[in-house]
This record gives sequence, C-alpha cells and structure tokens, in this order.
Amino acid sequence: MRIIFDDGIDGQKFIPIGRIQAASSWHGPRSAVTQDFYKAKALENLIDAAEDCDADAIIEVDYGIDHADVGDTPGASLLQRISVSGLAVKLASP
Repeated sequence: MRIIFDDGIDGQKFIPIGRIQAASSWHGPRSAVTQDFYKAKALENLIDAAEDCDADAIIEVDYGIDHADVGDTPGASLLQRISVSGLAVKLASP
C-alpha cells in the first residue's frame, strides 16, 4: 500500500475507487500517549479500509479531530479521536 501525499502524484496515472475514512480510538485530550500515536493508528485503519477495496494507494490524505457528542454520558465531552480520510485508487501503467 502506498500513501501518496499531494506533491507525489505528478505524472502518476490512477483510477479512483472512492473516498474512504477511518479513525483512531476515542481518548482524552491529555492521554498518556502522544497524538502522533493516535494519528498512526488512524492511518493504519485507513490502510486496512483501502486494502478491503483492493486499492493500490491512497491519495489526498486529510486528518481531523472528532469530538464525542455530550449526550447523557458524563465526561463524554472530553473524548476525542483522530479521523483520517483519503481517496483509494488503483495505479495505472504510464
């Protein structure tokens, strides 16, 4: 699986499969592990999603932070997770 960031698609031919999304687990903003850990986990989950649809690569990768709905659960407003999305593609021969 290849992760191609914006500057890496020049001259590369690809066939779009579709937009995919994934996320890390929910955690508190002051978690003992770093945000980089959760970002890596979210990317791993995105790669799994891309493999499920038989993609060769993911382009246009974009990260964000989701916050839990407050609802009736005490403390839920403190929960967050790293979300990531990208475009799953099949690479074509030049």
